[in-house]
Amino acid sequence: MTRILILLAIACVLFPSFILLSAYGDGLASEILPPVMIGNKNVTLSINSSPFLIDNTHVGTQINFVLQDASNQEPFQEVTLAVSAFKDNQALFGHVFMSDSGNFLFNVEPDNSSSKISISEQGGIFPGVLGHSGSYQIKGPVFASGGLYKFKINVLTMGSYDNQISKSYDAAISIPETKNYTINDNDDGKQTVTIIAYYDQIGNFQYDSNKKEMSFSMPFNWNQDNLKQVTVVHQELKIPRTFTNFIVTKYNAHVNGVELPDNAVSIDDYSSDEYRIVHLILYKKEVNDIAAQQNSKPEMRFTLSPSNETAFPITQYTRNAQYKVSLSWDPPKIISGQTTRFSFQILDPYLVNKTVSSIDYDFSIIAGKNGLMFHKSGTTNSNDTPNTVDVNFPANYSGPITIGFENLNGNSFADSEISGTVSKPRIVPEFPAGSVIVTIAIFSLAIIVPRLARR
Repeated sequence: MTRILILLAIACVLFPSFILLSAYGDGLASEILPPVMIGNKNVTLSINSSPFLIDNTHVGTQINFVLQDASNQEPFQEVTLAVSAFKDNQALFGHVFMSDSGNFLFNVEPDNSSSKISISEQGGIFPGVLGHSGSYQIKGPVFASGGLYKFKINVLTMGSYDNQISKSYDAAISIPETKNYTINDNDDGKQTVTIIAYYDQIGNFQYDSNKKEMSFSMPFNWNQDNLKQVTVVHQELKIPRTFTNFIVTKYNAHVNGVELPDNAVSIDDYSSDEYRIVHLILYKKEVNDIAAQQNSKPEMRFTLSPSNETAFPITQYTRNAQYKVSLSWDPPKIISGQTTRFSFQILDPYLVNKTVSSIDYDFSIIAGKNGLMFHKSGTTNSNDTPNTVDVNFPANYSGPITIGFENLNGNSFADSEISGTVSKPRIVPEFPAGSVIVTIAIFSLAIIVPRLARR
């Protein structure tokens, strides 16, 4: 539980706008539709789904509808909704639902053993006779996979079952789906990359080992009506730390050939010990920019590859969000058998580029998972001068490393880990001096002998 709270605290600092994603927007696990006037009431409709994140073996999904007064967030009583659900332009079900409280809960159980969908009201001894609980079970070949689900919702009564109205809403939610892809890299061998799609289902995953580029597609409607609704498109890639070619400080990312800005690519080295997590987050501005630069093919084609540039400094919050670590190293590529100088500062997480006063630290380089390669304890500089540590890497090691900061200011929870890679030195062929002389002599004879023969 502590770890979850810490992650939430860090998420608030790293992605302040991300906390709002579940409040409003198409293609998310929840959506609150803009308020509209129905009679003399300002009315809004919210739709939520849970669990927010599922895998491919989930056994059910809960969907919640609430019709409420926008002025006080109170649900209206005795509401009747006609709800139709669609996916991939195919109708899934349509039904009239009633709720005395105005709160609707659909328990959806995917069942591919039957071609029909059954809908039954739950709660009480005689549900639907002695009142309407608003709780329904929907069972059949529906919601069996992740992706974008759209709803057409007609409000038929509100405030009283006798108060008949007619108001239509269009809403959409996205049920995330997890997929694993096994690839074979020329250098790092077999690796498994996991992609969690938060908007719609992905497919056509490919990996080019020569280009070091992975790509995948997602259905997307580029018409203006859809662009107005889209708030965010989010993809999450889990890359094994053993996939050293992809453990870099910066990535090149494109959608339909349009390069994404640096702020659309976020690296998370904290949440998992086994994986680096890369987030591709496209807000409305990025989506509209892509729409203006590409053709109207009904998809988003994502590509991700390591960048030749180095994004220094790397910044990472400590586990308790007490400090922010700013780190860079020179040369940018860490090479076996060579010395790398690490430069770092410990910053205040809430003030821009504000170095904290002198504190104690432990600095470590860990090879693989547990192999301690280097360790140094020290005290940070009292001014804004970066702290430096020189590390001579062994000639017999190449692969993933973890650069760790621990016990900052004596706090065991104030630690941070940053991933890196040690590369093998580039081998330049060497020739003995005698071989060079022989090569020159042969080359000279090849020129001189034909000339003599023509005389």
